[in-house]
Amino acid sequence: MTLDYTQQHLVKMANQIAGNVPSPDDVAGQIADHVTRFWTPAMRTDLGRIGRQEPGVLAAEVHAALAVLEADGTGH
Repeated sequence: MTLDYTQQHLVKMANQIAGNVPSPDDVAGQIADHVTRFWTPAMRTDLGRIGRQEPGVLAAEVHAALAVLEADGTGH
C-alpha cells in the first residue's frame, strides 16, 4: 500500500497525538478519546486500514488506541 498525502497526514497527526498526550496514564485511551472526539468516521476508518496494511508507520501507542476504538465500536 502506498500512502497518499491525506493518509500520510493522518499518520503524522496520530503519531503526534501519541507523542503529546497530557498524562502517562492510559495513553491508548487518551489517543482513542481524542480521535473519537475530533476525527471523522472516515478518518478513523482510514487510520485503521493504515494500521492493518502498513503497521510500521504508526507508533505502538496508536496501535493500542486502534484496539481500544475497535473494542468500543468506534473504530472501523
